[in-house]
Amino acid sequence: MTDLSRNASLARRLARGDRRSVGDAPSVADEVSADRGKLAELVGCLFDQDASVRMRAADALERVSRGNPGWLDPYVDHLLTDAVAIEQAEVRWHIAQIVPRLTMDDAQRHRAAVLLADWFENSPSRIVQTSALQAVVDLAESDADLRATSAEMLGRAMRSGVPSLAARARRILKPFEVDEATLTAALVREQSGLTLSVLPDRLAVAQLPSGSGLPDWLDWTDPLVGATRTGEELSILCREDRVPDGVKAERGWRAFRVEGVLDFSLFGILARIAVPLAQAHVPIFAISTYNTDYVLVRADDLDKAADVLSLSCTVKR
Repeated sequence: MTDLSRNASLARRLARGDRRSVGDAPSVADEVSADRGKLAELVGCLFDQDASVRMRAADALERVSRGNPGWLDPYVDHLLTDAVAIEQAEVRWHIAQIVPRLTMDDAQRHRAAVLLADWFENSPSRIVQTSALQAVVDLAESDADLRATSAEMLGRAMRSGVPSLAARARRILKPFEVDEATLTAALVREQSGLTLSVLPDRLAVAQLPSGSGLPDWLDWTDPLVGATRTGEELSILCREDRVPDGVKAERGWRAFRVEGVLDFSLFGILARIAVPLAQAHVPIFAISTYNTDYVLVRADDLDKAADVLSLSCTVKR
């Protein structure tokens, strides 16, 4: 490389050639890897007005991250907010490759997983989809909370009928590359997509003596009311504000309802909800009716639970 080429701005060098070529991306990556002080300039090129510059900047950053992943740690929030907002496919698939190499806290890792799951689900680019799938699997290697999500995505990829997605899933699932639990979960027969709605009321579970009749403070027109009698107790589920003071009760619950009518032949519905919540340390209790299932979580855990479930279900708030 001549001194004149070396002194040209990174953006000008990345602009050379058409969008079908990598242009100067490899040499720019080598130069930045040799001089960390130029990293900020390269990150800035992600937001250039020229689509070719953005594409090659993402390519060069991915190359830099292979050998120096820690260098990008100061830019984690920038990458997970501003960079991922760039809709250009060539940028997104390189960002997906970079993300698992970043040092992230739990909140950042979860935000990344949500974005990647969305790309896997909705991107029109097969390369973005396969890159997002690989990235979530890579993240799950060091984050058990994401294992159920990565397993579901692998299973969906294998059953998708899209050759590139199925091929990537098979490559990931080669023996010894994932544990047996992940492999088993990925190959389980897929259920229809789940949609969960959040009921509006705070709920309580009250305990009355087993010989009690149904209390007159219940309102059976509320969205969710339940009564279960055993030899030891009468358990009442109802709106929190229905339970009088002095009645023994666990207050402060919120409910997710599985939308639609569930066929009795379906299996694993509750597991798809309960497993990721258990992995995220969110306590639950579940109720099944003739038509559907309800999963209750503590009101303080509602937002966390919704975020966790949104990785594999549609959550309507």
